[in-house]
Amino acid sequence: MMRAKPLLPAVFLALVLACGGSFLPAAQQAAARAAKIKVTAEQANLREKPDIGSSILQQVPEGTVLETDRKDGEWYSVRYVLEDGGVVGGWIHESLVQVVEEAPARPAAATGTAPAPRPARQGRTRPKQPPLDFRSGPVPLEISFSLGAASLGPRDLNNAAQGFVDGTAASAGLTAADAADRLRGAPVIGFDLSLRIGGSWTIGLGADYLRGANRSEVELAGESAAETVATKPMARVVPVKAVVRYYPGAGFYVQGALGVYAVKAGYSYRRQGGGFWERWKGSASTTGLGGEAAFGGEWDIGPRTILFLEAGLRVVSLTGLTGDGVYENSEGATVREAGTLYHFRQTAGAGNNYPMVLVRTDPPSGTGISDVRRARINVSGTSFRAGLRYRF
Repeated sequence: MMRAKPLLPAVFLALVLACGGSFLPAAQQAAARAAKIKVTAEQANLREKPDIGSSILQQVPEGTVLETDRKDGEWYSVRYVLEDGGVVGGWIHESLVQVVEEAPARPAAATGTAPAPRPARQGRTRPKQPPLDFRSGPVPLEISFSLGAASLGPRDLNNAAQGFVDGTAASAGLTAADAADRLRGAPVIGFDLSLRIGGSWTIGLGADYLRGANRSEVELAGESAAETVATKPMARVVPVKAVVRYYPGAGFYVQGALGVYAVKAGYSYRRQGGGFWERWKGSASTTGLGGEAAFGGEWDIGPRTILFLEAGLRVVSLTGLTGDGVYENSEGATVREAGTLYHFRQTAGAGNNYPMVLVRTDPPSGTGISDVRRARINVSGTSFRAGLRYRF
């Protein structure tokens, strides 16, 4: 009876081998589903989520081979081993890598035939990482610089420039050879600092500088006289604005902004003929609220560096501008005046009236003056710009 006990360890060993054999194919199957990819870009951004706007967790140098067991659209899920032994998990876009080893097919069910021996695992050389600094961590900041062109349409300034040409011609009995050039556009320089909120939103502060001026000369001619008239409308816009940007998809965004706009308007009118000249010039400024909307696209061009193109619409129309004006002539007369920028109509020649914009201490009045009001400077328009965005 005592000799039957050795059978128990044998039975237990057989059960363990049977169970272990049933789990072995499953383990081999899980390992077999992994594929290998190799970084082909100079630096590949390892992002927190499969989204171009997601935070950058780490930069992986060119030539690094990574294992991936999942793909979401155009993004590979990978785990990157650091020099200190830590592991960073994230997503890399397919455009930055190439597949060097496809995932093997799912193995067939166990048939009792012994599985082929697995090839010996080759040693892995860890890539050399650049030294860490404040930019290499997932700091959710962006800084942007841009250059472009913007349209302008300050109607009161443009109408006054043409009104001065037509009114001078009518008062002198002459004919204008051409129309005064209108102020229609200006270059724009932009800057903003933004904070990323998740993978799809950024908020920040921005500022632009926009200045446009257009000088033109028009010849006035008649049977016995001739004059030259020069005009120069000017507008400068400097907004400081709060910016919200949303990424509905990778590489594309829509943007809205609301801010305080500092606007300065200027004018210069000059007539010369018969050895005599006279000139009116002045400028006035104010601040007020305005808004913008824009959409744009982004492209990675280097480590943490992005090229963007943007088109936008600006809505800004202000009144109540104050400043200084001066009248001068060739005989040495100079009259300075501080006050408000007014728009009015002045009668000249055969009774027609013409628009004019001047700085006056008091509202213009007198014979031939009508429709007096504060000048309105509308600098609404469109803008197109290109720039670089740096993501920390």
